[in-house]
Amino acid sequence: MTPETVFRINTLPFAHQVIEGEVVIVNVDDGTYYSLRDTGADVWMLLEGGASVREVADELGRRYQADPAEIRAGVEHLLTELVRERIVSPEPDGTPSRHAVPTSSDPAKAAFTRPALERFTDMKDLLLLDPIHEGGDTGWPIVKYPQP
Repeated sequence: MTPETVFRINTLPFAHQVIEGEVVIVNVDDGTYYSLRDTGADVWMLLEGGASVREVADELGRRYQADPAEIRAGVEHLLTELVRERIVSPEPDGTPSRHAVPTSSDPAKAAFTRPALERFTDMKDLLLLDPIHEGGDTGWPIVKYPQP
């Protein structure tokens, strides 16, 4: 991964939602779910906006108090985990559809904590039960009822 690498968020088999600042990601194929909070949620939202690794690290540097190398290492570690879980993929040409990358101008900086991907498998059986198992282009869940 280079500083200019851009990642896309993989949709299927994943569904995600931001709930009160926490990103919840569910693999609807195997029932594993993930959580990103705090700086991890910040990274996710910047990735959604099409930010490169460098842009994510630079923006976190504007928001949090820490050495830039520490921030960059934390971002790269999280991205490595997200790629390993197949939640994100590098854009082949490095140029996704761009949205405005949200930036912060708040002079008060919070302390930086290393972004972490939490992985849970304790509810796999429950999450794999229909009707929430199916997803598609219209979103998640798609409830399928038997035809009369």
